[in-house]
Amino acid sequence: MKIIKIAFGTALAIILANFFSLAYSPSAGIITLLTIQDTTKETITISFKRLLAFCIATVLSFGIFQMLGFTPVSFGVFLLFFVWICYHFKLQDAIAMNAVLTTHFLIEKNMSFSLIGNELFLLIIGAGIGTLLNLYMPSKIKQIRDTQATLEADIRSILSHISDQIKNASKMEVTPECFTSLDAHIQTGIKHAYTNMNNTFSQENQYFLSYMQMRKQQYQVLKNIYDKILSLEHIPSQANDIANFINHIALSLNETNNANSLLMECNSLFEMFQSSELPVSRQEFESRAVLYMLLKDFEYFLRIKQDFAMSLTEEQKIKFWNQSEGGKAIEK
Repeated sequence: MKIIKIAFGTALAIILANFFSLAYSPSAGIITLLTIQDTTKETITISFKRLLAFCIATVLSFGIFQMLGFTPVSFGVFLLFFVWICYHFKLQDAIAMNAVLTTHFLIEKNMSFSLIGNELFLLIIGAGIGTLLNLYMPSKIKQIRDTQATLEADIRSILSHISDQIKNASKMEVTPECFTSLDAHIQTGIKHAYTNMNNTFSQENQYFLSYMQMRKQQYQVLKNIYDKILSLEHIPSQANDIANFINHIALSLNETNNANSLLMECNSLFEMFQSSELPVSRQEFESRAVLYMLLKDFEYFLRIKQDFAMSLTEEQKIKFWNQSEGGKAIEK
């Protein structure tokens, strides 16, 4: 899509520049090529920066060329100040294009109003066509939804393995490789979410980025849990209840689950710990301490999801949760 836009827009810009009898008409096409970015917001931002930089370049080159003449040395002096100003005001993306436009003054050895107008119209046509073409960008919603489904399946799988590992005190269920796929899918989801957000003007579309960042936080918690499980050598009586709770989290894992009922279940397990008889051996004490820390980690894991759900507006829940595959089972 981007390649097609570049090819079509570049040709159209040159045709329009020729239609208006502008000198150096191919420059309009090059401006279009440089204007088309990966997202709509990037394109609009860079067009604004280049227009601002054009005004700076025109004023600066006019003063320098009038004092020093239209020579390569003058152009070098112009670049010295122009590049410094652009870097100072974070207009680096506008340097190359405006430097090229300024060379037209150097070639013509004058800065008449008609020539300045010619360069301005080249910029308007090139940047205008590039911006208009990039106002339409294909939606990333399907890719985001597919990534959501995949990473949630990754998390369910890890949780199920953790549950089995706690029941069996095995070191083979969860391995570092289990997290590789999840991390990759989260990074892909963040990339798609940023692109989608920057192709729209609605603040609501920050939802997907917030969702991916929430899953990234949970991913870090799961990695901490993995480190603790490695120290579990004994299966105390509470292990089975905790393993069943973790398995319940896995089965309940869903974009639209606000985690409220799971947190209530977690509190019940904490009460169970408090009412249990004291351990009778050092091994039992250490294993129960590990289980308690795991339960605290899972409480934090669920709080992350609860905080995410509470941060949403009712409009966002209606718009995004009802559109998800699990939208029929929203927890209230």
